[in-house]
Amino acid sequence: MTIIIEFLKDNSNWIKDVSTILFTATGTTIAILSYRRAKSSIFQPKRAEATKIQTKILIDFLSEFTKYGNSIDKAVDYIKLLQYNIDLVLRDYALATNIDPISRRYIDMNHNVAGWYSIAGDIENVNVIEGKLSDYDKSNFDQKVIEKNIDNIQNGIVSIERIFLTKKHLHFVHKLIDLSNNPFLPKEIQEVANQIGKNLTINIQQKLKDIIEKQILDIYKFREDRTNFHYENITMKLKYSVIWELFDNQRIKHEEDYDLLVEKIREHLMIDKKW
Repeated sequence: MTIIIEFLKDNSNWIKDVSTILFTATGTTIAILSYRRAKSSIFQPKRAEATKIQTKILIDFLSEFTKYGNSIDKAVDYIKLLQYNIDLVLRDYALATNIDPISRRYIDMNHNVAGWYSIAGDIENVNVIEGKLSDYDKSNFDQKVIEKNIDNIQNGIVSIERIFLTKKHLHFVHKLIDLSNNPFLPKEIQEVANQIGKNLTINIQQKLKDIIEKQILDIYKFREDRTNFHYENITMKLKYSVIWELFDNQRIKHEEDYDLLVEKIREHLMIDKKW
């Protein structure tokens, strides 16, 4: 006992210093842990609110697919884009005579066309202009345009400088832009949205444009080939079904885009995580 007392007396300063350090360290640790817990509690409502906003945005966007059978293709309105643009290029080159402003076909297109891509040379110089078909025609389509196009096609040249867009297509594009730019959404979801946008651009502004140009020239050749007594039937067949088949085989498919988007959304919202 005496030895212990003597030891304490001789080392009292050292023991005091150690005790002070331990007390300070313990207090600091408790303070840090308390701060972290308080911080978590303070910001938890904000995180919950952000998650709620994200969920609403994503559900709203995915509804664009689910109402069309989980298909980006149908939401993009590829078939109408192809049909309208074929008919209007045929009109531009005097190969269609049933698309005057009072025709049922023109009225239908004028109602559904919501704008056009103005293509100036390459995919990097493309502007989206919103408006009806009649708005485009007022400034860009007249007899001089037709005469110029006739001269070009007689020399084997068909050049498309605009792709008309439907209301349905532009609605989807606006939704996609909102998704890729929304500050509430994580980077991995925005990257998928950007990839969908790139694939759409390639499909419409490159592949669809190139295919229609080539097939319109073929239609003209069939029409001018007077040795073929069935040229009218051939051109009607080429008009939609053959061109769609060519486009469908060459375009970038969107099934993987859709699956990847759903996967990233489920991961972010932890849908499959066991709580």
